[in-house]
Amino acid sequence: MNLFPRRAPDRLCLAVALGVGLAFPLSDALRQSYLSLTAAHPFAMGFAKFALLATFGESLAQRLLSGRYLPPRFGLVPRAAAWGLLGMTITLAFLIFSGGVPLALSRLGMEGASLSGPLGMPRILTAFAVSATMNTLFAPVLMVAHKVFDLHIARYGGALRCLLHAPEPGALLASVDWESLWRLVLFRSLIFFWIPAH
Repeated sequence: MNLFPRRAPDRLCLAVALGVGLAFPLSDALRQSYLSLTAAHPFAMGFAKFALLATFGESLAQRLLSGRYLPPRFGLVPRAAAWGLLGMTITLAFLIFSGGVPLALSRLGMEGASLSGPLGMPRILTAFAVSATMNTLFAPVLMVAHKVFDLHIARYGGALRCLLHAPEPGALLASVDWESLWRLVLFRSLIFFWIPAH
């Protein structure tokens, strides 16, 4: 079994992923610059991170499903724009939930409810509570919004002109396979992946 990809796009993808993945742990200056930029411009960085990383994730999923990173009608730029906007809402959600949940836990009587300080049971329980509340209260809305963006982009065949037209949520939501969305995305992925991952 050959672990090194044969196709040039796959080799490039692997090289970029390894380069970025190794650069941050090995370069303190790069890591500090990234943290400073994120602290100074959280929403712009939220847009940029999700526009790049989430769109790359979708492209990688396409590679696994269809054999191509950018199949016809994929809509690279519209997807990046949609993910960028969603990234800004995710940034806001992290700010709200990481601040609000520890406050709520302390009001409920939990001693030491915080995401900072020494690693211990209060910090672990707080992190779990933040993840659980964010992924049950905010993530379903995010995932439905993402589905609307996906359907809107597909309606225009991935063309840039979809960015000039507002989505029609009523018509788009009526076309959603809600059973599949609930079973695979809103239930399984939230409970078994996103809550533990966050």
